[in-house]
Formats: sequence, structure tokens, C-alpha cells
Amino acid sequence: MSDNEKIVEISMHCRGGQTCITASQLLAEMAFEEGFKDIIAIPIIGAERRGAPIQAFTKVSKSRKIKTYDSVVNPDYIFMFDISLLYIPRIKNSIKEGVTLIVNSPDPIDTSDLPNNIKIFLVDATGICIKRDFMHSSGAILNIPMLGAFGKVTGYYNLKTMEKVIKKEFGEKRLEKNMSVAKDAYESVREM
Repeated sequence: MSDNEKIVEISMHCRGGQTCITASQLLAEMAFEEGFKDIIAIPIIGAERRGAPIQAFTKVSKSRKIKTYDSVVNPDYIFMFDISLLYIPRIKNSIKEGVTLIVNSPDPIDTSDLPNNIKIFLVDATGICIKRDFMHSSGAILNIPMLGAFGKVTGYYNLKTMEKVIKKEFGEKRLEKNMSVAKDAYESVREM
């Protein structure tokens, strides 16, 4: 079944402060702008604290109604905002054959314990944020570069759509800086 005919499930793993909950919501808005039939963003909000493992999920469908509102257990795509999260057993066990990983890393990752039939894309989101001074008090703001990489990998939306959603959400004043990191990630993401 192609991505056009099914509900695509996306799982995002980050640490508190790395903005994956916002990324999940922005991804839903971008899919809506691109005409997806149904979209849902599902944050997992508990006793969050900066640095603690956090998850967020997004489900998108180009042609079908989404009838389940639970978390994603068999993702088609996994965002890994922090590579150290890959070594948490419940996260590593969610990586099944056929999944596509989008990993925030400047260097290739160790795939010896991962299924063979997966795709891995790398983007140095942290490096992009440091270069562009896209930071807050606890570190890099990773949502926009990770979404830029995802847009390029999937073709679900382009930089024009990102610009429209970012302008609506964050205003004209923050548009240029957000788009500079989005474009850098969009242009630099590469398959491992």
C-alpha cells in the first residue's frame, strides 16, 4: 500500500526542551496545508522535565479518515532528535523493518543492532542550529531543521509550505531565522 492510500504514522523521540511536541503539531499543520485528508498530532505529556525522554506522534492520511487517536506503535517514520535515545530499549524496539529513520547526527550511526530493511537519513540539526544561532537557554531548537529534513525526505511538503505555517505560527519577525535553518536541513539531509 502506498503512502497515498494509507495512514502514515510518525513517531518523534527527543529530550525535554528539544521541541518534538511542537514539531508534531507543526507537521500536522504542514500536512493540512498540503491537502491531506486527515491529520492528528498526539503529544505525550507527563512529568516532563528538561532532558527527560519525550515522545510525540503524528498521523497523516492523504485519502482516509483517521479513526484511532492512540499513540503510534508501528511507525512508518521515526524522528530521532537525540542519538542517545536510540539506546533506550523501548525506543530501539520500536524500529521495525521498513521504517525510515531521520536522525539528528553529523556522522553515520552504528546500525549493527538495527533491522536490515530500514532507511536512515542523517541531518546535522544541532550543527545547523549552532551555526545559525537558533538556540534557547538549554540548547538547540531542533523542531524546524528536523521538519525541513522530513519534508525533503518524504516530499509531503516543501519549503514554501513550511514558510506559510511558520509565518502563521511564529509571525513575520521570526520567519527569516526559522526558514534559514529549515532550508539548511532541507538541502543537507542525506541517506546513510
